[in-house]
Amino acid sequence: MQNTSNTNSGGNAPDTGPASPARKRAEARVKELLADRESNQPIWIRSPKSGPEHFTGFSRAKLYEGAGKGFWRSVSIRQPGQTRGTRLFNLPSILAFIEKCEAEANAAAAAKEGLAR
Repeated sequence: MQNTSNTNSGGNAPDTGPASPARKRAEARVKELLADRESNQPIWIRSPKSGPEHFTGFSRAKLYEGAGKGFWRSVSIRQPGQTRGTRLFNLPSILAFIEKCEAEANAAAAAKEGLAR
């Protein structure tokens, strides 16, 4: 005997049709992730043992400080029960922070120049 009952009879299932908002968000996120992977830069970086980090020029201390203040994303990868792990920093979020700082500095300089006139 074949079950022909409608499994979506409750009406509580999320709309996953081609034009649903959830699907559009997911497609946008997939495109963003693919664009990140097409660049020659990694998405996640480790802090350097010594000297500045290659892509940002930040020291190990500055990477941890910025992550602690919430300026950029970081994650600790470790096994359950372990006290030590590997801390990774999200490079796109660090670069976005640097660009934001540059834009703020440019705006402040422009405002200062406007006041001097």
